[in-house]
Amino acid sequence: MKLYVLIGIILCFSNISFSQEITDPVSIEIGTTELTLSEPFVISVVLKDAENRPPVIFPEIKGLEKRSKSATSTINTIDGVKIVVQTITQEYFATKPGQYQVPVFFVLINGVKYKGEETMVKFSLASTSAENEDTRTEDYLPDPELNGEDVFLSVQADRKDVYIREGFSLRISLYIAESAPVQMEFYQFNTQLQSILKQLRPANCWEENVGIEEIIKRQVKIKGKSYTEYNMYQAQFFPITLQDVIFPTVSLEMLVTENKAAVNVESTSTRPFRSKVSLIKVKPLPNHPLMDQVAVGKYSLVEKLSSALVYSGESVRYTFRIQGIGNIAAIPTPSIEVNSAFDFYPPEISREIKFSNSKVSGERSFNYFVVPRRDGTFPLSRYFQWIYFDPSTAKYDTLRASKVLQVKGEDYKLGNISLSGASGLYDNLESLDSTRKSFNFKVFFRNVTNAIIVMLIVAMIWVFRK
Repeated sequence: MKLYVLIGIILCFSNISFSQEITDPVSIEIGTTELTLSEPFVISVVLKDAENRPPVIFPEIKGLEKRSKSATSTINTIDGVKIVVQTITQEYFATKPGQYQVPVFFVLINGVKYKGEETMVKFSLASTSAENEDTRTEDYLPDPELNGEDVFLSVQADRKDVYIREGFSLRISLYIAESAPVQMEFYQFNTQLQSILKQLRPANCWEENVGIEEIIKRQVKIKGKSYTEYNMYQAQFFPITLQDVIFPTVSLEMLVTENKAAVNVESTSTRPFRSKVSLIKVKPLPNHPLMDQVAVGKYSLVEKLSSALVYSGESVRYTFRIQGIGNIAAIPTPSIEVNSAFDFYPPEISREIKFSNSKVSGERSFNYFVVPRRDGTFPLSRYFQWIYFDPSTAKYDTLRASKVLQVKGEDYKLGNISLSGASGLYDNLESLDSTRKSFNFKVFFRNVTNAIIVMLIVAMIWVFRK
């Protein structure tokens, strides 16, 4: 009898367990393994349901040079539930063609190790010599002549002037010439870096940074001279006021070892290296009624209309997606004039933002639920327009809808909906009870199944004790 009861409990427990959704919040993904020398091999960490981006340290791979890191934040709303996915990607470049064995590796995420599988990566020569050149825009380099030393600390921006709300990149690196007759190592680096950032971060700027949890080392040539760059911080800044951005001089202390030939001993001491003051001039936008509200950047429009032909009273979905380069998180919602032809529900908003060393790019989507109230042909450009300022042309531009909606049938009248004035689906909205919370059936089902599992475990223990 006990055996039958035990088998029944185990089968029931198995069915309930498998019925619950099991998802791993962390996954490691490997990019393309057939590459040219100008292309990076990438390792990505994908984090689900992660509001904040944790510190991530990627492995060193023998024969490959670790370079840029990028991060993508995606936020979608599905059935009223916000879903957040963070993706952090590390690039690796090869200096010569060949096959590179990537052994089993570990990525350190918020102090916890996650395993990556072994793989083989092949790098081949590019089709043209020009393709081998590294033309990435983040590779803005300082002028050694302005620093006057073989070892210098650089706080370098990629722009000398920007418009208000236009982004610029900042990079903090220590450069050591290969011919420098000293040996160095970092001294209390984390403490010093936090102090440096506290001095440098401008109060009048919005900051977006990838996050560097380790010093990235690479070989560079500046005016024909070889240097080793130790990159310790990089970020994008967007001025939100018309004050010029000033980065003051900061100091980094290094442990320096020098050989004293006269007494045949080594002497180690700390030596400070100071950066130069740099200034970014912030320019006002040209006069415009919306000059204090518009986004600044390079943008384009992608549209989607669920159906081009509907009948009065039927619903249709319209997506107005703004994509491009700029401060994606600060893109304002398109304003729509209240009218008698349509009822527009507030949009579901989703976004995807990619943070790289040289720019912030991505998209912001506005998904509208639309109900037409009378027949006719309606170009959606009458209702959906979005104005922005393009710094590359120094002009204002407008993204206009190009879709056309054909509505057939009699004018739609239902209950409190009338075709006179601007009344519609939002009439009497203030009388609705907004304090009532929506019921999440998914969470309820999960809690019930967990309770049943606990009861089954208790029953199993009771059977064995009998």
